[in-house]
Amino acid sequence: KTPAKAPAKSSTPSGSRRSKRKTSEVAEELVSTLEVAEPREEEEATTSRRSKRARKPSLGATEAKNNIAASVALAAISSTKPAARPSPSKRKAPKAREVPIIKIAKITVANKTGRAVEYLEAKKTNTWMKRIAMLKAHKELYDTCDLTFAPRDSVPPLLQSFVMESRKQYKKFQRGEHSALTAARIGELESLGFDFAPMKTGSTRGNHDRRFQLQWDEQFFAIQKYKAEHGDCLVSCMGTGEHAKLGNWVRGQRKLLNKVGREGFNPERLAKLEEIGFDFDPMRSGAFIAKKRANMFPRVDANWERHYQSLVKYKKEHGNIIVGPNTEGWPGLYDWIHCQRKEYKKWEADDEKALMYEKWIKQLNDLGFDWAPMKSDGFSKMLLQRQSKHFNDLWMLHYGDLKKFHKKHGHCYASRVGDEEVLASWVHVQRKHKKKHDEGKKTPLTAERIKLLNDIGIDWAPSKTGGMQKVTQVRRDEDWEGVFAKLVSFKKKSGHANPKKVEPQLGPWACRMRKLYSQHKNGATTTLSEVKIAKLESIGFRFGRLRGSED
Repeated sequence: KTPAKAPAKSSTPSGSRRSKRKTSEVAEELVSTLEVAEPREEEEATTSRRSKRARKPSLGATEAKNNIAASVALAAISSTKPAARPSPSKRKAPKAREVPIIKIAKITVANKTGRAVEYLEAKKTNTWMKRIAMLKAHKELYDTCDLTFAPRDSVPPLLQSFVMESRKQYKKFQRGEHSALTAARIGELESLGFDFAPMKTGSTRGNHDRRFQLQWDEQFFAIQKYKAEHGDCLVSCMGTGEHAKLGNWVRGQRKLLNKVGREGFNPERLAKLEEIGFDFDPMRSGAFIAKKRANMFPRVDANWERHYQSLVKYKKEHGNIIVGPNTEGWPGLYDWIHCQRKEYKKWEADDEKALMYEKWIKQLNDLGFDWAPMKSDGFSKMLLQRQSKHFNDLWMLHYGDLKKFHKKHGHCYASRVGDEEVLASWVHVQRKHKKKHDEGKKTPLTAERIKLLNDIGIDWAPSKTGGMQKVTQVRRDEDWEGVFAKLVSFKKKSGHANPKKVEPQLGPWACRMRKLYSQHKNGATTTLSEVKIAKLESIGFRFGRLRGSED
């Protein structure tokens, strides 16, 4: 039993040593977490060195962390049970007295916290001095601490924030609250003439007008510079480059004068603008159009020269410069020629919008260009020749169709129904031309064409000769015979020749025959002849009113 108990007695000191080691390790880890970040170096250090330093926690967070870690370490050490005292034979020699770990931690925290506080105070002081320097520079430039005297874009954002925050902290100082402003700093700002309450003192009145005047003076200086470079004040309002802002300002001045008139415009500004030759209505004066034409001339002239060379080439090949709309092989040349004549008329009428230059007029005149072709004899003759050839071919084409029609039907009375409509219209036009020819008027129907039409027996006055009526009657008779044949077929099927009104084609036709028969009996002239009446009676057709089922 003794060997079995011996390990149990010796286990207590070894367990206590292990627990002490664990407690020591825990305390060391907690102390390592209590370290405070080293203060940053001076702000003048380079950006690369600042980027390498890790971000450090704030002072308040560090103090809270230290307090929590120290409490946890103390609780961990105090909660450890004391180990059993070993026998005198196994005791070790006494060691030197060690300083408690918690005390070391507190001393470290106190030292490093003080250094951090000193660093923050130095940093705040440095920032204050920089902002005061910026405010002093602004006052030297504008003789006031009011930022509204400077253009909005020229005031640094840091200075704007500093002024707003100073007024906010001053209110806290007056209320007795904690404020970043001390009495010394307030005195320093007051020595510069800083206004802590501009709304109460009334110094903000007129800031808008003052700022607008500064902006106006700035743009006026820019328009003076623009005129020195370009020779005019015609800044494009559609630009997006360096003169975009100036173009909007110029347009604003013109719109303002147009709205309020010369009486409502600021006299001093109006005098300045008129002194440099500012044009308030460039479209009416023509200055803008003249500048636009001058700017676009190189590009337009290159395009014009390309078409001009094409016209020169056309003249070498054809011997003239008469180009038609359907001239093949010369795309766009006819439209270009028409455009030159159109713009030339505007130029002659002193139209400022005419896109024509004296250089172009001289080149076209040297080439023999005809500006008014409809008034000149050469062009008119050419058109007549061209039209004559075209219409002669077309006339012969219709004449051939009329010969075929005459051969088939034995006459030239084409009707305006179906396939004969085009031919009938052409024949009608020839009769009109023949009438003009007989009256001695100018007409495209020549004596040769009249002879050709007489050879096939054309009737020049069908209304007088009655030839058309005869032909029409013949066609009606043919149509009547066709319907009569259908009526005979109907009798064979139904046993009678009196179809009802609802019968397709035969019903309405039978009603019309009875109506014509009644008119014939009363002595009126109708298309229903005695021969037709006899045919209808021969098959049992009843001309009287039908009764019963047949009605």
